[in-house]
Amino acid sequence: MKIIVLLCSLLLLSFFVSAQTWKELNTEFKRLTNNSNLGIEYETAFKIAEKSVEAAKKEFGESDSNYATSLSNLAFAYSFYNNFEKSKPLYIQAQEIRKRILGEMHPDYASGIQSMGDFYYRKDEKEKAEAFFIQAINLRKKILGENHPDYAESLTSLGQLYTDMSLYTKGNTLFIEAREINKKILTESDPGYVENLNSLALLYTKSVQYEKAEPIYIIAKDATRKLFGEAGTRYAKSLSTLSELYGAMFQFDKQEKMLVQAIDIYKQVHSETHPNYAGMLYNLAGIYSRKKEYEKAELLFVKAMEIFKAAQGKSTGYTACLNGLGILFMVKEDYKKAESYFLESRELKIKLFGKQNSEYAISLNNLAEVYTATGQYQKAEPLYFEAIPIIKKNRGENSPSYTALISNLAVLYSNTNQVAKAVPLFIEQSNTLIKNLLKNFTVLSEREKGNYLDINASLISLSNSFAYKLKKVPAAILMNNLNQQLVFKSLSLSDTKNILLSIQQNPDTLLNQLLKKWQADKSILTEQYSLPVTSRRTDIHEMEINIEGLEKELNRKSAEFRNQQKSIRISLQDVRKNLEPNEVAIEFVNFKFYNKKWTNSTIYAAYILNKNDSVPVFVPLFEEKQLQQLLDSAGNTATSMVSSFYRGLETKNKSAVTLGKELYKLVWQPLEAYFKWVKKISFSLAGKLHSIAFHALQIDSTMILMDKYYLQQYTSTRQVVLRENEKKNPQPQSVILFGDPSFTMDSLQLVKQKEYRAVKEKSFTPIYDSKKRSRDNNSWNNLSGTAEEVSKIKQLFDQNNISTKSYTQSAASEENLKALSGNSPQILHIATHGFFLPEPDKKRKENNFNNENTYTLADDPLLRSGLILSGGNYAWSGKTPIEGVEDGIATAYEIAQLNLSNTELVVLSACETALGDVKGSEGVFGLQRAFKMAGVKKMIVSLWQVPDKETAELMTTFYGYWMKGKSINESFTQAQADMRKKYSPFYWAAFVLVE
Repeated sequence: MKIIVLLCSLLLLSFFVSAQTWKELNTEFKRLTNNSNLGIEYETAFKIAEKSVEAAKKEFGESDSNYATSLSNLAFAYSFYNNFEKSKPLYIQAQEIRKRILGEMHPDYASGIQSMGDFYYRKDEKEKAEAFFIQAINLRKKILGENHPDYAESLTSLGQLYTDMSLYTKGNTLFIEAREINKKILTESDPGYVENLNSLALLYTKSVQYEKAEPIYIIAKDATRKLFGEAGTRYAKSLSTLSELYGAMFQFDKQEKMLVQAIDIYKQVHSETHPNYAGMLYNLAGIYSRKKEYEKAELLFVKAMEIFKAAQGKSTGYTACLNGLGILFMVKEDYKKAESYFLESRELKIKLFGKQNSEYAISLNNLAEVYTATGQYQKAEPLYFEAIPIIKKNRGENSPSYTALISNLAVLYSNTNQVAKAVPLFIEQSNTLIKNLLKNFTVLSEREKGNYLDINASLISLSNSFAYKLKKVPAAILMNNLNQQLVFKSLSLSDTKNILLSIQQNPDTLLNQLLKKWQADKSILTEQYSLPVTSRRTDIHEMEINIEGLEKELNRKSAEFRNQQKSIRISLQDVRKNLEPNEVAIEFVNFKFYNKKWTNSTIYAAYILNKNDSVPVFVPLFEEKQLQQLLDSAGNTATSMVSSFYRGLETKNKSAVTLGKELYKLVWQPLEAYFKWVKKISFSLAGKLHSIAFHALQIDSTMILMDKYYLQQYTSTRQVVLRENEKKNPQPQSVILFGDPSFTMDSLQLVKQKEYRAVKEKSFTPIYDSKKRSRDNNSWNNLSGTAEEVSKIKQLFDQNNISTKSYTQSAASEENLKALSGNSPQILHIATHGFFLPEPDKKRKENNFNNENTYTLADDPLLRSGLILSGGNYAWSGKTPIEGVEDGIATAYEIAQLNLSNTELVVLSACETALGDVKGSEGVFGLQRAFKMAGVKKMIVSLWQVPDKETAELMTTFYGYWMKGKSINESFTQAQADMRKKYSPFYWAAFVLVE
């Protein structure tokens, strides 16, 4: 019985469809191709279009505009399957009917011209498409006027074509005109208006103007959600489009999240055999490929390819998957498979697009990469030659595709020792990279900047590897590479710091309100990070996203931030001009070594620049594993390492003497031949060099490096240009001191502390505690020696009538430190415990059951470094912080959000405050980065655990010289020289002055 019912139902359905009128069929076709919630159901729409043609023929005859409409609909359906041979005559036939019965000045005829433009656009015949779009624009302008949505549609179509042709100025003009028309006649949530926004954003994406594209895409996405809801394919398409932008910006986490969300929508709306669904799988496979999850990537590429083939044949989607698989096997070094996929992809692209299309050029590049990797250079070179002009014409010189091609050809010439050919290509690649960086960098969030730099690090490594392999490096490459380094070294730190300072100094009330909201939200997030994971808010991820969005909005709205680009355009000639006559600048670099393929070696080298030479010197130094072996041989603890490298002059331990000399020979001796006459050296470190006390390196049995040179350490030597000339007789004006905190306080004391902000200075008992400023077990010991340190410094400042304020015991609190934000002193001296914790392993994080404090488990290195202030033991021991009360652990993450721009010098008289995770060209992520971001100009920080008594002596000696009229740098150098006469470097060399 059930079978009979089912058959009857099908017969009734068939009868109903066959009985539909032309009008009903035409309406259904429009619904299927335009309905955003059901998606574009092309298979059903194609059948409806065929029935519509028959119905129109029967109802109206073949000389009727309705019949012409049905022909156009069927032509559109054919073109979706790339069946252009069947599609074209239908379009032509429809247009001939309209011309004959309606005339050329009818809106339907103009729409037919627009359809012909769309046809040639899909067919990738750009010149023919352009001619039809221009004709449609002119006709619609005459027939409908300039304030009609159809006229705006034609403007948008031509703008999209010009975008594909890399004619961005023309495209932008058309999009802006269309948007102004739509503003008058449409609401901001109308599909036509939203389409215009998406087109404009796509233009900005393709022209590598990501800072303009992102906010427009977001507006379009939100408008689509309001108009169609979150369950429709229109919204999924918005998510997918925005995810592609994030991919171009190297923000892969965001890209993946949006893409997965879009795929979930498509799964619910479509069957999993739909081409749009396959397109999503293809994009997700690309993400997995980048994440080196190759098995996942391959499965998705294959699945997407099968769907495309079944739905559309061996069309564009199918060829894209071939290309994706080729890249995947290229990365896995399975070059035979990669070549086979690329060859098939190339042949199909010739049939689909011809030989002047960007897709064809990309296939040429990919094949050439295979041949380069396998040493078949004669096969590779002509492919690059053919691809480069095509990409240059279609996508422009600033596109990532063009930069990649130039870089690949440069690598080929480097591999074949054709230096003269490689040099201009490396320089062109570098110039384009920097140009795009300047265009987009300042509007990214701090995290996004880090991703951007990480992704582009390989291009910098290629340039440095090229120089490293040459016996004689061309002057042009030396200048190019150092200029590149001056842009990239600590760029994210410098740029973010400058933008925040410019906003803080901006009188714009709305901008400052936005800044305060961002800071307040960050404070809430910081409180959440201090809690065990199980106790945190469930929406913490959404909070992170919103806060990052606020940060980017601040960057965009700041009228001042564009001026900050001046600081990242500094060239080696600017540095050279600002060097003193007896001074050199040394820019240390470390880079992944490329030698016909990427190796496992990280190389360290240095660029040396002096005032008299316009071209720097490049000095290769060592492999990282050589330095690591030396560090490992010195012991597993900071104390043993310091004793081995820096106590050699005073110890009878011959192995320690040897290690100290070996370190000097490895990292410094190769440089000295290039500046024998020099007295002053300004330098910037890289990688593992950040852990070395250069001023204490032993040259021989009687001399260390600071005996021979006046050393000044910078985060980047471009700061030589930005350094302010200190007054001849500078005098400190004000100081605030923190010391001798009460680390152990119960919950009642902590609550009372909140009400105890403006605390009067306490009296001190000068009792020396010989313990180092480090923790015992799971708590922090008291530092009575810091009480003496603070007392002596205060006494010294008081004697010189300098404004002084000190916070000790319970008053040495995190709350009082944060209260200085926006009103900080010239000098901030903090004598307490400092900490830097190593990155936790995944297993330890997963097995934590709230018996370990959250700081030891944090992913962000700025949460794993900080200062311990009063009451800090409560949260450090694993107890849940008291709501509304600072926990006494001032992390680098929190300090970075303060405004300490009035502070000229911060002295962190604590352990290991110079340490942190070292990340690429950005250097150390720890306390020194945090205080720099807060606006501090100079810092004195420590490399290892420091003893109380000698630290107090060093600091009071330093301030004493400053009081007598010496500069900060001179005073610190002289204080360390005095300490050297009395003590081993272990007691004083931990401290470094960093600008």
